[in-house]
Amino acid sequence: MARPAPSVERTVRLLKFLADRPKERFSLSDISRSLDFNKATCHAMLVELVDEGMLIRHPVDKRFMLGPALVNLGTAAALDAHEALDIAKAEMVAIHDDLEVSCVATCLVGEDVVVMARRDVDRPLFGYLPVGNRSPANPPYAKEFMAWAPPNEVERWLDRADPRLSARERAQYHDDLAHVRENGYHATSFDQAMMLARIVEMLNGLPGAAELRAAIEERARERRGRADLDPEESPRSIMAIRAPVFDPTGAVVLALGIGQFPPNASSATVLGYAERLREGARRITDVLHGAPPAISGASTAPTLRRTS
Repeated sequence: MARPAPSVERTVRLLKFLADRPKERFSLSDISRSLDFNKATCHAMLVELVDEGMLIRHPVDKRFMLGPALVNLGTAAALDAHEALDIAKAEMVAIHDDLEVSCVATCLVGEDVVVMARRDVDRPLFGYLPVGNRSPANPPYAKEFMAWAPPNEVERWLDRADPRLSARERAQYHDDLAHVRENGYHATSFDQAMMLARIVEMLNGLPGAAELRAAIEERARERRGRADLDPEESPRSIMAIRAPVFDPTGAVVLALGIGQFPPNASSATVLGYAERLREGARRITDVLHGAPPAISGASTAPTLRRTS
């Protein structure tokens, strides 16, 4: 696979640095030091981006921040999702009321999954992400979007995995995505590994965090090969189920997710929840005149397979 040109790679790093801090301004020295860029090279990049409207430079303190052109690109990526959300809100209320579960709508903006709306139950919320939260769409997350993405986008998604995936692991991910397509939804596990992942995010950079992360990744690899749930088993390991909403081009414009299941629900019940969610996502897709891209040999028979 071809590697990006160094100048492009540096520009992407610079833009990501500023995008992660959209309300802050940085001097040339701040940016070059934080990214370990040559100061002259960094200055040339900043001047070019200012000229293109991607960045703006404060007239007094001469510091840089995101410009209107870049902000507009991100907003444009979410416009279709907002339109879909207007249609999805009534379905979210119905799913919430019918199943007595939390219902969340998310969209993919660039390389982030953004929480667009939520309808929550009164039960304790584990791993709560507020509206507006942006989470990196890196493996193993965002399978509900990547399962129907073009092959080149899937490969870029897999390339973002940290640590780098082996050939065997990449093949397993492709198998996972095929299973998501076959089911029409993605069921994620809520076990010790998933809970610890949240803790690692909070402890990032502290002593022991790297070792804990390695243990979590090993746990995730073990779970990835687990078989489908039997309808009579306990559903306690299922944290959430997410189903795609498609636009007329076949892209996943929105994903609906459910979670916070009643504590005594059987796996057969949770399987019914998954089907209800899938039906709701299909109705929204129909209103949008959307359809999933053609996938040869895909099955529509529902099972509840957990993936990390």
